[in-house]
Amino acid sequence: MNYKRKHWNQLLDDVMKGKVSTIYLTHKNRFIRFGFEWFSSFCKKFDCDVIVVNNEQLSPQEELVQDLIAIIHAFFSEFMDFENIKRS
Repeated sequence: MNYKRKHWNQLLDDVMKGKVSTIYLTHKNRFIRFGFEWFSSFCKKFDCDVIVVNNEQLSPQEELVQDLIAIIHAFFSEFMDFENIKRS
């Protein structure tokens, strides 16, 4: 999970402060690939509902492929950040 995503920490703060009562997601896997259950229970603790509009059910193989793509993307992003720092 990338905790440096734009506005991620602000969203968590707003949920904790009670500024957000409902979060609508088009696809849960596009918002938070790993830890959706944690995020959903976190929101419930602060009386915030999480509603997934397109709640498609994936086969275990499809879910595994999407998870692997997310992992590769995360590592590649970190690698590119490292390369950019190295060049500076």
